[in-house]
Amino acid sequence: MAKEQRFIRIHGKVQGVGYRFFATRVARRLGLKGWIQNNRDGTVEAMVEGEKSAIDEWIEELKEGPRYAEVTRIDQEAKDFSGRLPDFDVKF
Repeated sequence: MAKEQRFIRIHGKVQGVGYRFFATRVARRLGLKGWIQNNRDGTVEAMVEGEKSAIDEWIEELKEGPRYAEVTRIDQEAKDFSGRLPDFDVKF
C-alpha cells in the first residue's frame, strides 16, 4: 500500500469545539502518526503520515468533525513519507 505524509489546514468553526481531540481519536483508530494544533488565525493544522487510504478516510471524518464544529474548507499538501512522525497527538 502507498504511504504518504500530508500537511493539512482546516478552516471554519474548529476551535473550542473539541476538534483536535476528535481528530486525534480518529487518527489513532486508523493507525496514523503525526500531530494537530490550533493556529492563532482560528484554523487548525495537522501533519499526518500513514497509508494513503487511511489518510483519505481520516480527512472524510474531519469534514464532519465533532458535534459543534463547522468545517468550511480543508487545504491539503502531499509530502514524501518520512516514517519519523510520533504517535498521533495534540500539540500545544
